[in-house]
Formats: sequence, C-alpha cells, structure tokens
Amino acid sequence: MLMQNNRYDNTVAIRVGGKEHRDWEAYSIDSDFLIPADAFDLTVGLHYGSTEIPDLSGESCEVLINDTVVMTGIIDNQSDNKSKGSRSLRLTGRDLASLLVDCSAPQLNVKGMKVSEAAKKLVEPWPQIQTVELRAEKDDTLDKIDIEPGETVWAALTHIANSVGLHTWFTPDGILVVGGADYSSEPVATLCWSRNDKRRNVQQVTIDRGIENRYSEVTFLGQSHAKLGDSSKHDLKWVYHDPTMTLHKPKTVVISDAENLAALQKQAKKQLADWRLEGFTLNITVGDHKTDGGILWEPGQRVHVIDEEEGIDAIFFLMGRRFGLSRTGGTVTELRLKEDGVWTPDAYQ
Repeated sequence: MLMQNNRYDNTVAIRVGGKEHRDWEAYSIDSDFLIPADAFDLTVGLHYGSTEIPDLSGESCEVLINDTVVMTGIIDNQSDNKSKGSRSLRLTGRDLASLLVDCSAPQLNVKGMKVSEAAKKLVEPWPQIQTVELRAEKDDTLDKIDIEPGETVWAALTHIANSVGLHTWFTPDGILVVGGADYSSEPVATLCWSRNDKRRNVQQVTIDRGIENRYSEVTFLGQSHAKLGDSSKHDLKWVYHDPTMTLHKPKTVVISDAENLAALQKQAKKQLADWRLEGFTLNITVGDHKTDGGILWEPGQRVHVIDEEEGIDAIFFLMGRRFGLSRTGGTVTELRLKEDGVWTPDAYQ
C-alpha cells in the first residue's frame, strides 16, 4: 500500500454511521463556490481475500482531514474491484448540494418572503439539511419569482439568490449558505513564485485569461410583470460600457422579475461580476493541504500572491481548491484564485 507523505502528516478519513475508514491510497476532494455540488473520490487497496464489504452507496457521510470535517455529503457510488491477487475499493460522492441538484423543486410562491425564509422552505423536505444561514448585510424581501415545473431545487435557489446579488453554497459541516464573500478577512498565507526568492513555496502556477464573456457594451432589459389586462413589456433599461474592451462586442440581456431599476442593476452587477471572474483564473499547486500556519485550505480565504515574473504582488480570493493524493503527484492542493473583491460585490458594504 502506498503510504501518505509523512512529511505533511495528513490523515484522510470518511465517516459513515459513526465509523471512520482511513488509509486511502489515492483521493481527490474538491470544493468550489462556482460548482453546484462538491465531489470526493477515494480509493484504497485491500488484502486479497478480504471479507464482504457492506454497500455504502446512498449513505450520509463526512470527509475529514486531520479530524477536521472538510465535506458533508452522500456516497453516490461504490466500486469493489477484484482480480487475481488484488482487490480495491473506490467510493465517490458529493456534498449535500447533490440532493438539490438532482431533485425537482416543490412548487412554491416565494413572493413576500425574505431570502433566507424562501431558502428554508425550498430545502424543508430534506432532513439532512438542518441549517440555512444568511451571510450578507441585508435579508431582502423577494418579489415574484417563478419556479418552473421540473426545475431543480438548486436552480430555484440560485435564481432567488442571484435576484438579490447573492450566491448559494454548502459549508464543510453541511450548512446551506445564501450570501457572499467577506473581503475584510485577513489573508491566510503568502504564496511566492520566484527564481531567486527563498520564500518560494509553490510547485506550479498557471494563469488563464480569456475574453469569451467580455463585452464592450451590455444592455440589460427588465421585464415587468403584467398588470391586469396588460401584457408584460420591457420598460427598464440599464447599459454598461467596458472601457477596457477594445473589440466591438455588444450584448443584450433580458432579466425577468425585475420590478424596478435598482433590482435590475443588482442582478446586472451580479452577471457582470460572474463574467469578469471567468476572464481570469490563477491556478496554483502547493504541497500539503495546509498553509504554513497549519490552516486547511478552504474556499473563501484570501491569499497574498507574489509572482515576480508576472509582476504580481496582490491579494486574491480563493474560489476553489482540490486536495489530492496520487502515486505520481504525491500530496498536493490545487488552488483556484480569482480577483479579490469582484464576486458578490453587494453582499457587504
């Protein structure tokens, strides 16, 4: 059996029914604000001739690193592979968002509800989701938002959150959050890429830049609700110009359920922020699953990055991370960093 890198001293376990299973030979544990359901993949070699393995598919579980819960979810699949002289077990699953991604939303009229109240109502049928938390300065009151028949719970939640400039995600311990980033928190680490600086603590850096969803001009139109005897019409308009975009790329976006110009602008700013996020990603691979201060990497942290070759010396927002162990790559954490202060800009003043 391949042993984990003792230099990093990490213990990875999955807890099912109060019992912990450890000593995984390979694993991938992913978490990202922009991915609807975080996923895990754990593999271990077993002694040939091992006794029967219970069916764990469909079981609730917790994934832990060094006794700290990094994901609460469901085991989707179990693969028990046997061949002459060898046997292995593989478990894959997702966090509690998987229930909401897979299932259709109950028909619900959320008009007049607070955002947090509407979220609680939508997830009420699932006992695994015990807590819904608002992480924003205001718990806005919703106007009419249509939940279409067959629409998933996650799509309905996203629609509700985006209508007030917020986002939805699950914390490692299984709390459903509707909110945004806290850009007032202190950076948890400094990552340095340099040929000469002795502080270099990065294995690999990849910078992705793109203009697929960048536009020179975006016209947002708000579709008002029909009054009695009238039909819906586009009577709200807000135009955004990007002075940094030299190509002529105009776009028109229709936003439904915008009752006034302020509501239209809030949803428009959320869309513009999401597009801007897509245009730049700083991917950094480091050894271990912890910062130099011993803190496990987690989406939502802020990180100071220095890259002398690129002229970078700034704070970035950790949008996602993947803990990994493999025979070839050893123990690593892949960090997906975005511009600081861009995502969910209206959650906090």
